[in-house]
Amino acid sequence: MKRVNILIVILTIAIIAVSCETYDDYNTDRKTVVGFVTPNKNISVPEGGSKTDSVKVFVSDLSSSDRTFTVITIPVDTLPTAPENYTFESTVTIPANTRETMFGVTAVDNSIDDTRRFFRLAIQGEADVVSGGRALIGVKN
Repeated sequence: MKRVNILIVILTIAIIAVSCETYDDYNTDRKTVVGFVTPNKNISVPEGGSKTDSVKVFVSDLSSSDRTFTVITIPVDTLPTAPENYTFESTVTIPANTRETMFGVTAVDNSIDDTRRFFRLAIQGEADVVSGGRALIGVKN
């Protein structure tokens, strides 16, 4: 019984010591992370036509106002597609009080063949924005 009392006293002291911890080193200057949730998307384009599909964009924090971010392409190492084979808006807007939205990407058959070729989209980083997940888009007929 004496050992149980000692154990209870030690646990009580440990709980009190841990609960007095402060968070003075907590970084309140966190940056917003914005990126594509859909890491891979394949678009099959009808020959001579075009097709639009959506990928989801996510932002790490909420805002009371709409926020607009710049979308850029990142070169791919293997099987890149020509820029004339796809279009997308140069910006994406996250509506106020939401953390995600859909972003449209259109594949256009200007020189697409039966081989799947790729391009990669990302959100451009800025002083207070970190580029998150990227989207690898594959197109073919």
